[in-house]
Amino acid sequence: MKEISQTLADARGYIEQNLGKADSRYRPRFHAVPPVGWMNDPNGFFYDGEWYHLFYQHYPYEARWNDMHWGHWRTRDLVTWENLPVAMAPDMPWDACGCFSGTALPDGRGGAHILYTGVSDHMELQQQCYASFHGETMEKAVSNPVIPFTLLPEGYVRRDFRDPKLFRTSDGYRAVMAAKHTEGGRLVCFSSADLEHWTCSGVFCPTEGLMPECPDVFLLGGKTAVLYSQVAGDRPVPENRHPVLYALGSMDAACTRFEPGAWKQLDYGRSCYATQTCEGADGERIAISWMASWTARYPTASSAYGWSGMMSLPRVLHREGDRILQSPVPGLKSLRKEKASFITELNNSRTSFPGVGARHAEIHLSADVSRAEEMVLNVMEDPDGSVVLHWKQGVLHMEGRSVLLDNTDAISMPLPAQQGRIEMTVYVDNCILEIFAGGETMSALAFPGGEVYDMSVCARGTAHVEIDCWKLA
Repeated sequence: MKEISQTLADARGYIEQNLGKADSRYRPRFHAVPPVGWMNDPNGFFYDGEWYHLFYQHYPYEARWNDMHWGHWRTRDLVTWENLPVAMAPDMPWDACGCFSGTALPDGRGGAHILYTGVSDHMELQQQCYASFHGETMEKAVSNPVIPFTLLPEGYVRRDFRDPKLFRTSDGYRAVMAAKHTEGGRLVCFSSADLEHWTCSGVFCPTEGLMPECPDVFLLGGKTAVLYSQVAGDRPVPENRHPVLYALGSMDAACTRFEPGAWKQLDYGRSCYATQTCEGADGERIAISWMASWTARYPTASSAYGWSGMMSLPRVLHREGDRILQSPVPGLKSLRKEKASFITELNNSRTSFPGVGARHAEIHLSADVSRAEEMVLNVMEDPDGSVVLHWKQGVLHMEGRSVLLDNTDAISMPLPAQQGRIEMTVYVDNCILEIFAGGETMSALAFPGGEVYDMSVCARGTAHVEIDCWKLA
């Protein structure tokens, strides 16, 4: 094995010495969580023919953002995640201040080509760097940075040039990354025949905010899809100040320019960011995101807990017209244990389900609301409050009552009744809520004070409600 740097060895040693010490109070069971320390963006998500590899932005020493390393998980089923040694550390002049986000391209031999952002010059310079992955560690190219900031035309900001998305073309490779120009945020494109020598191909497409992050480019149902995260905007974004946006459109023959349709929001919550996708074992497109928000403050991000950050559930993407629909990966059904089923008729009334055990659970609700004005599902319920999922006039609202959510105002997603019925699937995992309904999703974090999470439903008017609840993990 190639000799590793002292910086990388120190990170691995620290994690090994501190495994099992992170507080378990709010730690999820079936979401990917760092062993210790801080975690944010998913990086280098790819399938090698046997394993899915997922790297992530990681600072192992404290539960706060600092000099970024690349943590590493792998999984065969997208459900059970195996923690592996830290794969990359900020140990070279071009990434001395951090190995920021990037992507992986399978090399056909079980490894991958890695393109990532190296940060240097006291955090003031961001440039794109190449590394090869051979199963455990990254081997960084001596020619780095392979895409120096100087390749950009005038007008770009040297500290905001990051997060390359690498993909193959008929004549070589393209890299699309986020950049800030004095006139606004843009996705820019670079071209290469050999992954080492690159030329600037210009603006891939404009974006809606002052600065985009974490772009992805892929084919979905015969159309090109582009998504990015909006770290800062020049106009208000309803409910979610830092959304992941996507558009379906067409790419030119040279694969250097994208013509988008309308930009839409990928997730209606505030806890979905830096989404990255990969092609799955059966050719499906799978997405995973950082479950957090830069502006929120969580109880886990303290020395008392020793960890912060988690990934969303992996989601399978489908195209329907100009929409991207999402569903949980089928493998999650393997986690189902005890099942409780309820059928209740609500008539301006409330029904509680104490002791259901919905702390780590999959909850499926189907309701006839043809005679109801409103219907509410309360989850994470304890003596002090609950997370409220409130359906009214074709919209599902989420809000917290005496529960510390990662947002202070209600968030919402469309949920029109179909022939008088609504259906939703809710995943609860200690501090995570993910709602799937009608192909749309809404994610949030919540930190109830109590140890037992109960559940209840109520309605204004008459509603016939059927609930299946499985304990998971």
